[in-house]
Amino acid sequence: MRKIAILLTLTMLLASLAGCAGDDESPSPVGEWWHAETMAIDIDEDGGLVDGDGNPGTWSTDCDGCDGDYLLLKIGDGDGLNFQYAVEGNWMWLKPVGEEECAVFSLESTPNDEYDDRVAELTPPSFCE
Repeated sequence: MRKIAILLTLTMLLASLAGCAGDDESPSPVGEWWHAETMAIDIDEDGGLVDGDGNPGTWSTDCDGCDGDYLLLKIGDGDGLNFQYAVEGNWMWLKPVGEEECAVFSLESTPNDEYDDRVAELTPPSFCE
C-alpha cells in the first residue's frame, strides 16, 4: 500500500512539473501565408522560403539583443529585412523594423471582399497599434 501511495505522489508531482517545463517559444511562422487571395510567402520548417513571386530565400528568428519576436527574411542575395512578428491562430502580423505599418497574413486564402472585414475583427499585437 505504501508503494502505491509513493507512486501516486510521484506521478502527481511529475505531472505538475511537466506543465512548468513547457516551451516559452513564440508560435512558429511556418506555413503558407496569404494576403487575401494572394499567396504572399511560403515559410518552410527547414529555414527556406518562397515569396509570392516564386523567388527562393531563407528565414530565421535569431536576433541577438532584440526585445520581442523578430523574423529575418532574405530573398535571393539581398541582406534581408528584419520584421517584428506575431502569430495568433491562423493569422500573422509583420512589421518591418523602423516602419509604422503592419501587414496581416492568413494561413488560408480569403476572398478580397471579405479579407478587410475579417482583419478588422482581429485584435492586433501591441506593436501594430
